[in-house]
Amino acid sequence: MKPRLLRLVQLSDGARASARFNIHGGAAQGMPGPLPIRALKRRERRAPVAPNVCHAITRCLTILFTAGLLAVARPAAAKIISTRPSPSETWSPWLSLTLGGGFEFETDKERSEYDFPLFVEYNFTESLRAGIEPNFAYIESKSANVASVGGWSDLETSLQWEFLRERRYRPALTMEGIIKWPTATDPELGDPGRDYSLGLIASKDFVYLDVDLALHYTSVGDPEAHDNFEVTVAGEWPLNHRLSVLMESVTTIETGRNGRTDTEGTVGLAWRATSHLKLEGGGTVRSDGTWQVIFAWEWNFAGED
Repeated sequence: MKPRLLRLVQLSDGARASARFNIHGGAAQGMPGPLPIRALKRRERRAPVAPNVCHAITRCLTILFTAGLLAVARPAAAKIISTRPSPSETWSPWLSLTLGGGFEFETDKERSEYDFPLFVEYNFTESLRAGIEPNFAYIESKSANVASVGGWSDLETSLQWEFLRERRYRPALTMEGIIKWPTATDPELGDPGRDYSLGLIASKDFVYLDVDLALHYTSVGDPEAHDNFEVTVAGEWPLNHRLSVLMESVTTIETGRNGRTDTEGTVGLAWRATSHLKLEGGGTVRSDGTWQVIFAWEWNFAGED
């Protein structure tokens, strides 16, 4: 797969926009939220039946998501770290809906790229959550011999199923997946073929630290690229009720001949401005020497307790 100047990453439990100012390509994702709230949601069992007012919304969203969510994969990038809370943590009997949009910028000697991601995430049940993320991109060429191009890039759809709830001595286990659809209106804005990913996420609340371990395998549709395994370890350390530290390490191992192994580390801060709004900021450093600064926000319609 030819390297891209910019790569989107994953969705979250709240609507968010991200502003990224990169030196080279690649992106990391984030998952904010103070631990006391996450711990509370992990230990509370909410009412399993939503009010009648939400039934029509659920049916409409089911129709919209069904076509794109028949397979699973990792979500694309609109966060500081890639891991996310399990579906039961974002479930609400009222409206488990998140909407988001963002802005990302990256430049080098040859071109500059501007991305405007949009995304929707919805809990159908306490254990099942789906997401969709389109993206509009514009690539501005710095060479007189190369034309600039703009349009829609690849679409990603995601699905998460939490099949084992967290208990005192065991983590929550969630199956996760994404399909990357080759919907780009220009070859420069996306990659050929569909990418299919399947992963397992273990999440545990250790009172003063939330830890997530994720393992993913991706089958890449581009015949010139390698399939890969990805190992992610992430943590969230609350400083107080509103502010927490985010940390993540991601190692990607390409399969096949001449496959590479790349590692990146991310550190950031998450601040809960209100029960609905979260703000994040941080940076990522990669083993190839590139780095990235990230800012993001997310909005949760149901709000946090």
